[in-house]
Parts: sequence; structure tokens; C-alpha cells
Amino acid sequence: MSNAQGVRAIAFGLPFWRGPREVDQFGNRIVPKTSTNAPIDGVRSDWLSETVRECQGLLNNSLRAGPHELPALAGAFLDRLAEPRTPVERLVQRGLLLEVAVQFGHAAHVAFHRDHPGAALAIGACGFLPSAAVEGWPRDLAKSPAEAFRRWAGRYATAFRAAHRLSCAREAEHYMAQHFRSPIAAPALARRLDCSTVFLRRTFKEHTGRTLLEYQSELRLRMALRLLAETELKMEAIAREVGYSSKKDLYRVVQAHLHCTPLEYRKAKSPSRAAAAAYRDSHG
Repeated sequence: MSNAQGVRAIAFGLPFWRGPREVDQFGNRIVPKTSTNAPIDGVRSDWLSETVRECQGLLNNSLRAGPHELPALAGAFLDRLAEPRTPVERLVQRGLLLEVAVQFGHAAHVAFHRDHPGAALAIGACGFLPSAAVEGWPRDLAKSPAEAFRRWAGRYATAFRAAHRLSCAREAEHYMAQHFRSPIAAPALARRLDCSTVFLRRTFKEHTGRTLLEYQSELRLRMALRLLAETELKMEAIAREVGYSSKKDLYRVVQAHLHCTPLEYRKAKSPSRAAAAAYRDSHG
């Protein structure tokens, strides 16, 4: 996007992350055509390009990020932004950050209800208004646009969790899917998600039908069975890969759930892989 397009996007409320477009009229206002290479007084081209790129990156995360991640994402985003040097650049940054806050809030809310239809009431009935989090923006601007954005992120995350009581459980589910190999303590996970341990345990059981420990054990078992069926890894390697302390734990869990040994499971699922693994083991 050129400087001219970026400033036009800010001035006329256009969605700057969707790429350049020619506009002759916006609402009742006429927008003059501007050359894509036209310079803007007081705005550095490289600064605007970098700022818009960072804004686009954060908006892309709105479809994947959970509310507990937003304050950290916002902090990292603001740390990467280049400082404005001129009054015009400060005005541009101010407009961009407000636009990102509004669009991120809306997109993240829609994505949550789309991806987790059973986790809460329908999007129109949950009572959450993403735009409400920006109500403190004018007051926070007295400090700086960056500080206004940082405080917005905190307000949004808090209000989102309050309106979507199972969002904490959903975020815990997502976190465990990425970290099931490592020990996961309920108090530490609750602190990470900014909720109480009691609330996390209760809503997680309500959401998944399992305790945190049961869910982690299930994830480890699923991965172990997948590796047994699809690879020729040794039992020790599989045990380490899924988070068991030794192959004895692997044997114990598989036996308890499937009433067979890991080797018997491998033979049943993939005789050729079982034979290859046995040959390799017997030959060092």
C-alpha cells in the first residue's frame, strides 16, 4: 500500500488491510483520486509501509488468538512499531491503532462463535459488544496512542472472558493440544489464562467431559498410538516423544486402555512397520 492510500484509509475509514482500491465516493463525501505513488507531507514512506504491515499481521492473528493472548500480542505488536517522528505520523498512528482495535475486536468475536458454536450463546445473544472496549480510548489517548491500545487490549480480554464463560476452557484445550508433552499444573495454567483454578477445572470438565489430567493423558495416548501405527520408532523414543518418563509408562497406559501391548497394537495396525521395527531393534 502506498503512503497516499494508507492516509486515505485512515481519513475515510477504509479497511486498509484489504489492499488498495480506487474510491471516488465514500458515503456522501467525494474522495479525490490519488496517485499510488504520491508522497504525503510529513509521512515517511518506509515508516508507513512498516506500520501497515505490522497492523495487518496483528489482524491476521485475530482469527487464531484467544482473549488471554491479546494483551501479550498487543504488547509485542507495540514494541515492534516504529516511533512516529512528525505530527502527521502521530495522527496516522493514532487512526491506525483505533481502526485495528475495532476490527480485531469484531473479527476475534465472530471467529470464536464460528469455531466454537457450542461454547456459548449465539453471537447475537451472548451480550458481548466488542466496541465497548474502545470506550475508554479518548481518555487513554492523553498518555499516548500506544498506551490507549495497550489498555484497550486488557479491557477487551477481561470483558470477553466475562461474557463467554467457557472461553477459558476452550483456551485451555488449545494450550494443552500444543503442550501436552510437558507437565501441566492446573494452578499455573489458570494463572496463564487469568482465571481461577476452581473456575478452570469446573468449566473444563463441563466443556470436555474430562478433567485436565484425563484430557492430557488422552492426548498423549492418541499421539503414542499414531506413532506406533505410522512410524518405526522404538518404544523408548515414542515414550519420550509424547511425554512419558519411560517406555514402562507407555506399556502401562496402552495395556490399560486397549488391553494389548504397544507391540501388539503396532502389529495389528501395520504388520510391515512392526516387522521393520523388530528387525531394526534386533540388529542394533
